[in-house]
Amino acid sequence: MSKRKAIVMYGSLTGNTELVGKAFAEVLEEYGFETRCEKLVAGKDWSDDPIDLKEYDIAVLGSLIVAGLPYKEVYMLLGLQGNRTLMGKGMGGPPPGEEGESLMGRTRGGIPGIVAPGVGTGNPGAKGDPAKTIYGVVYTTYGGSGVGPPECYGSLEVMEELFRVNGVRTVGKFACPGKEMRHEAVDGCAKELNMNIADAQAMLQRWSVAPDSEEFTSMAPEKLAVIEKYMAVEDDYSQLEGNDPLGIGKPGSSFWHYDMAKRPSQRDLTKAKIFMAEIIEDYFLTTTGDPRPPYAMYTCIS
Repeated sequence: MSKRKAIVMYGSLTGNTELVGKAFAEVLEEYGFETRCEKLVAGKDWSDDPIDLKEYDIAVLGSLIVAGLPYKEVYMLLGLQGNRTLMGKGMGGPPPGEEGESLMGRTRGGIPGIVAPGVGTGNPGAKGDPAKTIYGVVYTTYGGSGVGPPECYGSLEVMEELFRVNGVRTVGKFACPGKEMRHEAVDGCAKELNMNIADAQAMLQRWSVAPDSEEFTSMAPEKLAVIEKYMAVEDDYSQLEGNDPLGIGKPGSSFWHYDMAKRPSQRDLTKAKIFMAEIIEDYFLTTTGDPRPPYAMYTCIS
């Protein structure tokens, strides 16, 4: 039997989503999957090493949340506005007017939203669907200090749809909190620079990772001064520390989740590993080695 293959793709700016993606990859490798990890970053040229989803048995897609939606680069690469630099010959079919093979062996004219009927079933061996099923897992890390767990629902649905139009059948959804950028900094920066909240948050996150990048070294001094001013705003964890409402040595929080300053925690990563292990075991560890049809949906929202 040939070795099964998996791909883990994620957008991550401050490292929260990357930690979970690497935890998934570790489990996939433990179960014998040849695993490729790819960080989806702005401006990357995929032409030399494109991703062809037909090659994989399991595909994982993860993203941080910016203003309630997945990271822009994740959507732009896999969505209706994708530029196909990621796609190679396998995702979404050839550009209009060119000959070639789409994801499921059918030419779609380069419009990922037009799905061949057989792709929607996704059942191995289903009548009229000779192509193998690509099993998908979508995941996100989210702030959690607002309405709590529901903050992740919309992004998970969007990523599931991105997979659907690219021929991947989602069977698992995972989410856990990540350390959230302070609202005072994001809101203040957006107001002073006349930007929307999503763009301001993404820009501040890029600055936090690479303040010496060309984007910022070539920026107008007055604009850079605004960024530096708000990035200097100190984190306020007073609501997370210093109180012990149950008298058990664990501080309480006015937020939905405990210990928000240190998420994703080791407990979150352990949950991620168990979640991925159960999907692999239930779908792939069969008596014949053939995967089961994708009926059950596995969901873990921490």
